[in-house]
Amino acid sequence: MDKDADLKNLEKRAYKSTFEDGLWDLFLGMIISGFGIAWIGDLMSLPGTLGTIIILLPWNVISILIFTLGKKYITIPRMGIVKFGKRRKRQRLVLIILLALNVFFALVMLILFSFGTFEDLDLSGVFFALIIGLLIITVPLMILGIALQFYRLYIIAILGGMCFFFSELWYPLVGSPFDMLLSFGLIGGCFIVLGLIFLFRFIHKYPKPTEEVVDGN
Repeated sequence: MDKDADLKNLEKRAYKSTFEDGLWDLFLGMIISGFGIAWIGDLMSLPGTLGTIIILLPWNVISILIFTLGKKYITIPRMGIVKFGKRRKRQRLVLIILLALNVFFALVMLILFSFGTFEDLDLSGVFFALIIGLLIITVPLMILGIALQFYRLYIIAILGGMCFFFSELWYPLVGSPFDMLLSFGLIGGCFIVLGLIFLFRFIHKYPKPTEEVVDGN
């Protein structure tokens, strides 16, 4: 019984350490800040939806690459590859499915919004922006936070979901595109900085084994 309890505690600590490197914070911060630069498509005289996709797609690909390569070349060399039990594997499968559904739902809502599908609804801009943010960002990320037991994700979910709401508040003061840049850019940028801080702390706390040997000599 004691051995099983020790193994479970070790697995729990190893699982929690997967979020210690800050790469999730960095990744989600980049995804959120991407909405703040989507207006660049307008400067290129591209149609609204097409321009948004052309800007966001490579940005999101870069975000995924940074996350993936960071795990491969920074986290794994320091922590190794941990093989989790069946419960953790099921959680990982749920995570992949939820992420796929989240991306699909976000794209559908973005396209419908761009084509003015919701214009007939009797909703104020601020209230509608709040609903969109909650549906696209807050609720899915909250579910992910629960599934991953990653509690910092709750803060990212709440603030990220409020970005559309904040952009509506900024619009009368600064106009477009600065309303999106200030809301998504500032909040996403904060999480990028936070992720980098966690990443640098992680690198300092867990040097590579080869680095430890050199220091010992």
